[in-house]
Amino acid sequence: MRSIGVFLVLAACNVGGPAAPDAPGKPGEDAPHPSLGMFVNWTASPMLPGMLADKIYVTEATFHLDHLQIVADSGSSTHTKYLLVWGEDGPPKPDIFPDAPPGVYSKITLSMMGGSFGNDAFEIRGMWQTIGPPKNFLIRDDRPLNLSIDCNTTLAAAGSAMIAIKVDLKDAISKIPFPNLDDENGVLILKDKELSDFRGRLQGAFELDD
Repeated sequence: MRSIGVFLVLAACNVGGPAAPDAPGKPGEDAPHPSLGMFVNWTASPMLPGMLADKIYVTEATFHLDHLQIVADSGSSTHTKYLLVWGEDGPPKPDIFPDAPPGVYSKITLSMMGGSFGNDAFEIRGMWQTIGPPKNFLIRDDRPLNLSIDCNTTLAAAGSAMIAIKVDLKDAISKIPFPNLDDENGVLILKDKELSDFRGRLQGAFELDD
């Protein structure tokens, strides 16, 4: 019981991570019609930060987006170079594309890449409860990661529409062999095969939220 209590206390603390600047296209920025256009809404299930599974708590998930593009039969619209963060401030605000062309949107593409905000394409921090005190873990990778999501959303002329994207990290993280990870100064780190396997699962963690 004592170790569980310690885990819950530590789970309320952020183990650190990069600060997130405002993403482009947020409400309040100059735009011709901020209530019109295409909206991309971000959610996480299970909730982030929070418990993903028994003994696993995520404190922060940061994705360095080189670009987010929504693709329609009449054209596309893109946001570039910003952080997508689930952290102590809650989930990311919706991405707003006020100048998105009307049409049927069938695909969303994301590219994660280090650069403007650091060397890593993504960084996920959390804690794993083992026998004794919980251990911090850090998942990060400097290799680019690309993924696409199919959708079917119509944006009418002078109208608005929303595409909801859900991030589900439960499967990707719960399958990590935590007892086998390298311990670097008290932090568990994914390397080699464990990191390669995680990248494959992370691509499937972004999906349309129906």
